Amino acid sequence: MKPERLVALLRAAAGALSVLLIALTAWTTLSRIGFPWELEWLEGWTVVSVQRLLDGRGLFVAPSLEFVPYCYTPLYTYLSAALSAIMGVGFLAPRIVSLAAAAGCLWAAWRLVRIESGSTLCGLAAAGFLAGSYPLSGAWFDIARVDTLFLFFVLAAFLVLRRSSSPRAAAWAGTLMGLAYLTKQTALLPLAALCLYALFELRGWSRLALPGTAGAIIGLTTLGFSLASDGWYFYYTVIVPGLHGFGREEMLGDFWTKDLGWAMLPSALLGLLFLGSLLARGPDGRERFVFWSTATIAMLGAAWTSRLHGGGWINVIQPAHAMLALLFGMGLHEARRRRPPAAALIAALAALQLGLLVYSPSLLVPGRREVDDGAAFVSALSVIDGEVYTPMHGWLPTLAGKREHAHDGYLLTILRTGDMEVVGPLERAVREAFARRRFAAVVIDFDDYRYLGPLREGYRLAGELPGSFRPRKGPRSAPQMLWVRKQAEPGS
Repeated sequence: MKPERLVALLRAAAGALSVLLIALTAWTTLSRIGFPWELEWLEGWTVVSVQRLLDGRGLFVAPSLEFVPYCYTPLYTYLSAALSAIMGVGFLAPRIVSLAAAAGCLWAAWRLVRIESGSTLCGLAAAGFLAGSYPLSGAWFDIARVDTLFLFFVLAAFLVLRRSSSPRAAAWAGTLMGLAYLTKQTALLPLAALCLYALFELRGWSRLALPGTAGAIIGLTTLGFSLASDGWYFYYTVIVPGLHGFGREEMLGDFWTKDLGWAMLPSALLGLLFLGSLLARGPDGRERFVFWSTATIAMLGAAWTSRLHGGGWINVIQPAHAMLALLFGMGLHEARRRRPPAAALIAALAALQLGLLVYSPSLLVPGRREVDDGAAFVSALSVIDGEVYTPMHGWLPTLAGKREHAHDGYLLTILRTGDMEVVGPLERAVREAFARRRFAAVVIDFDDYRYLGPLREGYRLAGELPGSFRPRKGPRSAPQMLWVRKQAEPGS
């Protein structure tokens, strides 16, 4: 077979695999979006936060046994609340926000590579790669969490800057990065990269428009929300993340060898090929090299440092996957600039990479068992007479007619800070609630629950509630263990 023919076949294979990956992810997410229970253990707390906003209650308040807020900035919750006001409160509205953002990410990846390379196929390959990364970052595109919306704003800012370097475009990019920060503070590293690019590569007012606009949005909203919440907004979004530090030293290496690993090696090689080709072009490639190299460092760095962060799960590697997708698409375009043997090798690497990302939706889409387990769990809670504490579940107790309490995931967020002025009263409240047997029952998912000792003093293990109703991907938490209040001793 002639090398030219082989290259054409390999490029066609890459295009077909890209379409397959996009179709797989579209089918999987649309099959999951209406699941009536939690797809992920913190999803319910997003719905609780949405309900608070619609009830006119604040998000950023002093932590208590009743409510501990996200340590994220609130834009995602506000957008979800706006849609929930129309559709009704539940999982569907915030998942739609996330899925729309995911579609925007795929479009932005396609468009960015299309602009840089002039190739529709290379843009499609970048979008296909990003779609194929869906299960590798926790199947997060459709989860009622902040991450995918944050990523969309970052990629949209990249796109605006690659289309134009005018002051107006720079201001729009700064606005998008401000919105990215208001969705998740991880945006600060990509923002720093874009500010460096603007200062060194743009001209005139464009140099200041991006950092000035983003800085104004971040500064003014931080001041406004902090004043409106008696300083709690600043505490949760600035102080709490700063106090966590790095608690997962194993991720210094595991991020590269396990989180990304060999499955991402072809994309890394194509990315290096692309960046190296920019350097080889001298002054002609300088501006593009500055942009894409700083963006690469920032996006990989954002994922890496988040993974090192205590509590950082694999959802935080989404920025790394998005960056590799862009480099992958632009690296594939290098086949057009090489002689047939080298072009065939590049196209083969691209097809191999996309082939490695093909996945089966069977572990991600909930089945009838999960639907029935969720219904049985809610039904079991509803027949318990009295207040029930379910620290590992957010919205589900309200469906059983019970009140929500602080989620253990965010309670732990505060406890990890070591700020005893805040942690002390919070810990006492939990221990006193168990000691006084405030709850008729307590439901926990984990044998290593940090308050198991105090729990045992006032409660006895009564059995198990229905098993885990989440898809067969990610942390398992079955079964839910039911603890009921011990009878008070005579005279006590």
